[in-house]
Amino acid sequence: RHGLSVRIIDANETGSIYSKALVLHSRSLEVFADMGLIDPILQRGQEFRALNFHDNKKLLNRINFRNIDWQDAIYPYWLSLPQCETENVLEEHLAKLGVKVERNTKLSALTQSDDRVQATLSIEDNTGSDAREEIVETAWLVGCDGARSTTRKLCNIAYEGTADDEVFILGDVDIDWEQPEDEGQIFLAAEGIFLVVPLPNSNSYRLIAHLPKSSMGQAPEINLNLLQSLMDKRTGMTARLHNLAWHSHFAVKHLVAASHRQGRVFLAGDAAHIHSPVGGQGLNTGIQDSYNLMWKLALVHQGKGTDALLNSYEQERHEVAKETIRKVSKATKVVTLTNPISRALRNQLASILINFDVVQQQLGRAVGMLDISYQNSPAVREDMANRKSTGPNKGDRATNVLFQDEKGQPHSLVNYFRGTEHVLFLFMGLCDAKPSPELKQIQDRISKDYAGLIRSYLVAGTPVASSDWSGPVIVSIDGAIHRRYGADKEGALYLIRPDHHIAFRSQPVDVGLFFDYLSGHLVPTLSYV
Repeated sequence: RHGLSVRIIDANETGSIYSKALVLHSRSLEVFADMGLIDPILQRGQEFRALNFHDNKKLLNRINFRNIDWQDAIYPYWLSLPQCETENVLEEHLAKLGVKVERNTKLSALTQSDDRVQATLSIEDNTGSDAREEIVETAWLVGCDGARSTTRKLCNIAYEGTADDEVFILGDVDIDWEQPEDEGQIFLAAEGIFLVVPLPNSNSYRLIAHLPKSSMGQAPEINLNLLQSLMDKRTGMTARLHNLAWHSHFAVKHLVAASHRQGRVFLAGDAAHIHSPVGGQGLNTGIQDSYNLMWKLALVHQGKGTDALLNSYEQERHEVAKETIRKVSKATKVVTLTNPISRALRNQLASILINFDVVQQQLGRAVGMLDISYQNSPAVREDMANRKSTGPNKGDRATNVLFQDEKGQPHSLVNYFRGTEHVLFLFMGLCDAKPSPELKQIQDRISKDYAGLIRSYLVAGTPVASSDWSGPVIVSIDGAIHRRYGADKEGALYLIRPDHHIAFRSQPVDVGLFFDYLSGHLVPTLSYV
């Protein structure tokens, strides 16, 4: 997408055939839409319609995801899709772009200089003969090689945090019962929490059970008899399990790499952070890592971005990883309570709190990663001249808006900031008759100095004469965009990054500050042509 060549190596002989991570959240679906992959993702997945909470084998409460206030979410739900299917969609897309994943290929050593990485690959074939070595010189290396990351170990980057002996078991089974196929069930049982999560295939589900009295060294063998027994004891439902397709177990760990970057080597996904699967954050956090990194890496490699821009990957995603682990760790402690009094209090509070909109939104927007912000990043900036704006803040995800054009036709603003360029929205105030001289000055300089890097639009409340503006115009005849971005009474400027977060905003428009910001992060076109 960003014009870089790539080699992807995998130590495994084949791609995964097991479900593993199961839920894709709203923000990840937005990423796949931006990449042009949303159709096969949605076709293979199943919308997760509701969560039902049970206590003492009775229904405690219910959350219908479609009834939650998701605000501007484009995909207001969780999507159930096994990780192997997500990987298949990505690999099929790669093949269309001429890239093939190189299997049976391991990273065995690496060194780096100021401008190159030298990687030693160990490559096996299917004949069982000795592996051969290949020395590869590359500009960059990204380790997405999991919790036991070879990349991280070769870079001597510490994996910091806590690990306990709380054991969970997982199993993918078919169930004959009377429950809806697109709803999840959470049983807050005295014997330990028990979850039933729908899979896309008819009557197929993921079972997740906490085993409070077990340790990894004493974990029982996972089979249908064990899972059936857990289902019977903890749910009280009439259900018959069969066809155990996959199973696993794990002990809860909450770890984050001391650094997401070392020189020209980067870590992403489980190589950089790992935590309990409560909330289904792991795979989705890895997707966001890569989405944050790749456009920065491409711009810097092509001489179009500054080192400060690339440094922001470490600054932004390391903070997100630490905050995610903090929240998931707290949630895991709550769901694994064993003290009877603590459990009774938890269940009583849950029956009350789940009714509050703010709590339900946590299971919507917050878990869906729509509210992640990089406001503290040095790579974002704003100048609001002490104004209180109702628009998205610097570092926030750019807000989608449904609006009507001058003909009354409906549009979605997100369609204007998809792609690999930065997008600049230059807002006229709703009462302005013509674009201001400042907006014209910015437009002229952007088209001259940042062509191919920044795509700009004038955002107006009424049609603008071609004699007053030569560039693209978005007309929001209903004023919806202006109101959501706090520009209904006064003009404003919003620069949106390729990962759809706000890079810069100002109100009123300040030409000097805007181009001062650009000079620290993007390289003018004439400098690298």
